[in-house]
Amino acid sequence: MILRYKNVFILTLFLVISVFSVNAHAARSSVSIMTPRNTVKHLSEENYSYGYTYLPGDALDAYETIYRKVSWPVNYDFLDKRLLRPISVVYVDYVPQCVRNCVSNILSNLREPNNVINNMLVARPLDSGISLSRFAINSTIGVLGCFDVAESFSLENKKMTFGTVLGKWGVQQGGYLVIPGLGVTTYREYIGTYIDDMMFLHHFIPWWQIAILAGIEAVDTRAEMLQYDDLLSNSLDPYSQMRDFYLLNAEKQVSGKIEMAPVEEATPEDLESFMDEIDE
Repeated sequence: MILRYKNVFILTLFLVISVFSVNAHAARSSVSIMTPRNTVKHLSEENYSYGYTYLPGDALDAYETIYRKVSWPVNYDFLDKRLLRPISVVYVDYVPQCVRNCVSNILSNLREPNNVINNMLVARPLDSGISLSRFAINSTIGVLGCFDVAESFSLENKKMTFGTVLGKWGVQQGGYLVIPGLGVTTYREYIGTYIDDMMFLHHFIPWWQIAILAGIEAVDTRAEMLQYDDLLSNSLDPYSQMRDFYLLNAEKQVSGKIEMAPVEEATPEDLESFMDEIDE
């Protein structure tokens, strides 16, 4: 419960900041009811992104400067490099693969009730039934989910988070967030995660057990991401790389495909200007 209220407080703080930012942008408008029709038409065609770039899912990284200077160094340079990654490396190196598979399967099985409800919310009763069957089979024959017995019956995992449900309902990503200690998310995904946690087993087990479970899940997830470390560390801009990967994956869960923004071909004038900058 304490962790949940802490997360709600952090999200509320970000929402308050966003409201003030939106109000500041809105104050720039001088349109009134007496504005000529042609002027209103002109203003309706203007771009009011104020220099920001819309990302996959119409996410908006409005506080990128703050995130790069504060949140990203805390999460990536300190917490991940000095705490989470070393623990994950030890976990992979010294814990047998069969044990790690068991842990991953148990964590996945605990989320099956969410899949049952969320699949129903997007009108997928078959997937909802499969998720219910998986939970029943793996929780019993599979020894509390340690073994994915249901997969041997061709009952594949039908993962569906509430964040994905919101996306399928037409809700856009909203603001992109980099929260110290919590990682990257968006308004939509954060709300979805909160709703999923409400449907989880929080009402039946003590908060300290939830904290332990969250820690195990964080290490297990980070261990699976170790294979991508070189891709991120060798990137010219790890911040943008992480942001794009996260948003593209979230949108892939919604649409089932990855939509890349169109790339404009460079003109001879652009190349000449680029070469001039190099010569300076």
